Amino acid sequence: MTVRPEVVALLTDFDVERTGAEPQFAHRDGRPFTEEEADLVASATDEEMRAAAGQLAAAPQRLAELLLPYIRAADETAERPPDGSGSAHGDELPPQAAP
Repeated sequence: MTVRPEVVALLTDFDVERTGAEPQFAHRDGRPFTEEEADLVASATDEEMRAAAGQLAAAPQRLAELLLPYIRAADETAERPPDGSGSAHGDELPPQAAP
């Protein structure tokens, strides 16, 4: 199948806006994706995703912009222990008994 340049362009020009319960795709300049654009992205093939990833890899700053929110979210989740106490990393010392 032929790589559709319009799909690759959309895949390299998106951001995820988290203003409501459902994240929404938007262009980097803040314009929301149209229904047609969202449908194009949803129909992206593996080849188109690889082509977009290749373009993003050539622009490391853009790749970092796309991934940083997810890295931060994962880091914040890892820092919260399931029971809400102490550190998730186990590096806190237990309280010392009074002499």
